[in-house]
Amino acid sequence: MKKILTLLMLTVVLSITTKGFAQQYGETPKDSIDCIMNNSLYQEFYKQKNYKDAYEPWKSAVKACPNNHVNLYIRGAVILKNLIVQAKTPQDQQKLIDELMSLYDKRTIAFGQEANNIARKAKDLSELRPNEKERVYNLYKEAAQKSGEKGIELDDQYKPLYLKACFDYLHSISANDEQMSPLFDAYDFSSDALEFSRKQAVEAGDDKSERKIADYLAATEQIIEPFASCDKIIPIYQPKFDRDPNDVELLKKITTNLERKGCTKSDLFFTATENLHKLEPTSRSAFMMGQMLAGKGNTRGAATYFKEALDKADDNETKAKACMLWAQMLMASDQYAAARSAFYQVSNYDKSKEGEGLYYIATMYLSSAASCASHEGKIRGAAWAAYDKAARAKSIDPSLADKCESLMRTAVGQWPTTESAFFYEIANGQSYTVGCWIGESTTVRLR
Repeated sequence: MKKILTLLMLTVVLSITTKGFAQQYGETPKDSIDCIMNNSLYQEFYKQKNYKDAYEPWKSAVKACPNNHVNLYIRGAVILKNLIVQAKTPQDQQKLIDELMSLYDKRTIAFGQEANNIARKAKDLSELRPNEKERVYNLYKEAAQKSGEKGIELDDQYKPLYLKACFDYLHSISANDEQMSPLFDAYDFSSDALEFSRKQAVEAGDDKSERKIADYLAATEQIIEPFASCDKIIPIYQPKFDRDPNDVELLKKITTNLERKGCTKSDLFFTATENLHKLEPTSRSAFMMGQMLAGKGNTRGAATYFKEALDKADDNETKAKACMLWAQMLMASDQYAAARSAFYQVSNYDKSKEGEGLYYIATMYLSSAASCASHEGKIRGAAWAAYDKAARAKSIDPSLADKCESLMRTAVGQWPTTESAFFYEIANGQSYTVGCWIGESTTVRLR
């Protein structure tokens, strides 16, 4: 045994000269031997789930070589949580809880991930000391503040927990409506950060992560739902807006929450959206301006803003949504040729929307059948073209079958009869070019 230890000591002394080895196994030869031996010892007990005997050698390993491996901290948390459950006195239990909290601080020093470690601390504290609601909330809030842009450095599982911790704290102090502002701050962070993560998962084709994030988003919405009515949200934000109507970050919060909760017809949403778009025009602010004007029946103005939202967007999901609404507003303002081009464009960003775009084009063709008719208004060739587009839309997207079949039946009703075809010198099956703005070839069909 002594010979083995001597050889081990020699190996460590020779290796300790490299910085990387010193960081991993300890700063001195003694630390390194303690590290290697205690690591081996605690891991054997840990495998057997003998957490009581694993505790001391694990603790010695953390002291000797805190940078050895992240598993020191992952397994250490498991050891401490089991000992907390088994503690014989409340004093021993509280001491171990404090040690667990301190362990997360040490993990941050050794391996970073400060936001996640603060959140881990908050999660464990909420379970081990459920009465410390204010401290739990403040820890989650700190984790969110240190999570980087869009909360990217904080694991998604903690984002709805932050909102829940805020709710639990406000409930514990019997907060009134005027004190609910922190809840919406937590909601803003959680929902925005989760939505950003969801978009990343979609772009990466990670269906499993997307489903998990969707569950987190659902949990977030469920928590905020009792407080998300317009009559509760507007009184919270109106005084803040009145104090500083040009605070861009505040305007983003106001417009986001009012939009999410269907409060887009309020005066606050109108003025906040307008101010935000003037101060910091983005795809999102243009999109909201479009929605606002569409709700007021100003389809031409809305079309302009949805086109701006499309041009400023940087992801296909947003582009597809903005393009579809742009096309619909052009259609609603009787700009049919421009609307058709926009509907065709939607599928460039989302192929699954191709059928929907074709259905709208078919609708415009059918509504133009009378104005684009030839032979003194008797031959409504646009009805043939409308039928073609609706049939194509149905074949691409079966979910549109009912709507498409209804349109197709209406189109058939406008076809000329076999008896009248002779007088117009047309025959069943011949090629026919529809004039007017449509300018498309189709096939003659008779009733």
